[in-house]
Amino acid sequence: PELEKRLKSHTRHLTLIRTFSAAAAVALLCLSVWTAYLYMQPAAIQTISTLAETRTVRLPDGSSVMLNHYSSLSYPEKFQSDKREVELNGEAYFEVAFDSLKPFIVMTGGMEVQVLGTKFNIKAYTDDQAIFTTLVSGSVQIKERESAHTALLRPDEQCIYTTHDGRMRIHTVDPQVSLGWIHGRFVFENETLEEILKQLGRWYDVKIFFRDPQVAGYRFTGNVGRFDQISTLLRMIEKAYDISFTISDDTVIVSKK
Repeated sequence: PELEKRLKSHTRHLTLIRTFSAAAAVALLCLSVWTAYLYMQPAAIQTISTLAETRTVRLPDGSSVMLNHYSSLSYPEKFQSDKREVELNGEAYFEVAFDSLKPFIVMTGGMEVQVLGTKFNIKAYTDDQAIFTTLVSGSVQIKERESAHTALLRPDEQCIYTTHDGRMRIHTVDPQVSLGWIHGRFVFENETLEEILKQLGRWYDVKIFFRDPQVAGYRFTGNVGRFDQISTLLRMIEKAYDISFTISDDTVIVSKK
């Protein structure tokens, strides 16, 4: 009888162990399935936009992005395991955290810029005819999405991608010309008045109207601070060139003197 009691007790003990083991296995399986389900779900997308302001955004991987006026950046709350992908409209300066296993990809205007860890500036406003990618350090690969044509940038190089024909042109530049907006300056190097006033219009939130279309093609080179009022800068241009500016509310009218 004593042996029989021990056998029954041992049997009940084994049964409990098996029951708990089975329950634990089921719980582990459920947890694994739930974890896999959560992993497969697309991460929520955040979009940060600016108006007449600049703003710095810290991404989930530690990368830093400074947005210029009237720009937007969309990115997931959590990057995928194999890549870090963001979408830009406007202009931004990137300082990308290095990760050899996760390339950082910027999607913008029919092209993508891929890096591992570097510093670069992208200017890609939808109303511009070209996208400018300027490399400060590291290296970036630029790909035209439709043709899959690629180009490799090295420090102090800029890629100009014309949106109407998908052409890429690379030339050596001084990156500080493109980064002037970060340091509170307007830096122009042989740029047309039309392009210059487009930048001023975004910064000061004004509309530009050319009474004489010929004036729009005048070219300028200069490096000046960003004054509180656009009128201060326009008066400087008037003194140097045969141009007249009339400011009415939020509109600047350009004409020859």
